[in-house]
Amino acid sequence: MTNHACCGPGYASPQAAMQAEREKTLYAIALYTGTGIEAPDYLATIDVDPDSPTYSQVIHRLPMPYLGDELHHFGWNACSSCHGDASKSRRFMVVPGQRSSRIYIVDTKETRSPQIYKVIEPEEIKAKTNLTAPH
Repeated sequence: MTNHACCGPGYASPQAAMQAEREKTLYAIALYTGTGIEAPDYLATIDVDPDSPTYSQVIHRLPMPYLGDELHHFGWNACSSCHGDASKSRRFMVVPGQRSSRIYIVDTKETRSPQIYKVIEPEEIKAKTNLTAPH
């Protein structure tokens, strides 16, 4: 199998991605919007290593510090277009809140227990970009 980490983030092609080593963890957002539960949305870390005793389980929950964000369409700080640039890495996730216009930067250095690295408040986004709803 090809290890893409030495060549920068992402893959040179879809074919290369299909031949790469299987992911061992994945991240999914969990929302309480519309449930009647008053709790912050969270980022769930799920073990997808079939050889692991916690396979298919949520192994970590990273709650956001505010209610009502409605987390939406998150992604990495670097994409496959950076493939071949060893100075780039996929360490940070950019997680916007649809309703709050807040953006969370999540550090995945500890793959199985990511942490919030930075919160960009809506006032800062509006002041710097004149935009109100990052999507």
